[in-house]
Amino acid sequence: MTGDKLPTMQAVAREAGVSLATVSNVMNQPSRVTPATRDKVRAAIERLGYIRNAAARDLKRSRSDGIGLIVPDIINRLFVDIARGAQITAGRKGLSLLMANAVYAFESFEPLVVTDQQDQLLDFFAEERTSGILYAAMSDPTDGINRIRSHVRPIVVINYDQPGDWCSVLMNNRQAGRIAGEHLAELGIRRVYYFSPPDAAQPITDRRSGIEEAAARFGLDLTVVVTEGLRVEHGRTAMADLLAEVVDESGHVDERFAVVAITDDLAIGALTVLRKRGDLRIPEDVAVMGLDGTHDGQYTDWVTLTSITLPGFRMGEEAIRLVLDEAAPDHRHERVMLPVELRPGTSTVGR
Repeated sequence: MTGDKLPTMQAVAREAGVSLATVSNVMNQPSRVTPATRDKVRAAIERLGYIRNAAARDLKRSRSDGIGLIVPDIINRLFVDIARGAQITAGRKGLSLLMANAVYAFESFEPLVVTDQQDQLLDFFAEERTSGILYAAMSDPTDGINRIRSHVRPIVVINYDQPGDWCSVLMNNRQAGRIAGEHLAELGIRRVYYFSPPDAAQPITDRRSGIEEAAARFGLDLTVVVTEGLRVEHGRTAMADLLAEVVDESGHVDERFAVVAITDDLAIGALTVLRKRGDLRIPEDVAVMGLDGTHDGQYTDWVTLTSITLPGFRMGEEAIRLVLDEAAPDHRHERVMLPVELRPGTSTVGR
């Protein structure tokens, strides 16, 4: 290639000594071309540095080979795992995954103030004529999906349970709360404090409902402690306030109790407060667990955190399967609910 002029398919055809149609087949339907010709064309592509014009190709075909994935944020490990599962599965199907981060953030839980770009990203993928969209919504997606239906038909909603004209892939957030309550009941713990911000999102509401169901079933004395947010510092504040109420002047508690936090970050915040005190044993006096499985050992080298593992990777795999099935004329929408699992640690079961 010389100057700023980009090589074209015609240049590749001339370089390889084949027709333009043969170059097109090598790039789009290589099985139609003999191995020797494929090698010759690919060598010419490499020498010239040719990159095909995907926009022009997609304009002719009225769609692209890309599948759009909209996630609320890339800080949360759940959505990273979903993206990995979707990307690997799409790659096996010869498709590309185009991920967009909506930068969804709670600026305030009371009153609820949220910033995000989910609607803009839906419009972007629709305008780009992607083959399908995977939409990890944080609120009712109905209006946004209806707005773009004339552009993109195959749409799968992830991690938000709302009936509609689409498939959905969910994890059982209620089960996460129920498993936590059952685990603590099996350990003989009856007094439980549940750390969570207000019900600003569906998973928050569902996990609280799950542990309340378990409390009713197993006779747990459950107290919901409303936190200011989901991060480590919010867990530290909530735990310090709680200990000021339940620990006597001699530094003892009259009954073993547990703290269950809706996120591992909140649970880690609680653990750091307990470690600094030193007068309460974990888990003999206080058991602690989280509910989102994101803890990787950082901050708590002296104890492993009991938590719930979430099926993010499988959610991504299932979402790709469903978005491809959506394109079939005889397709019937599916609502896939994936289970969560307990991951025991020394923060509840000891060593």
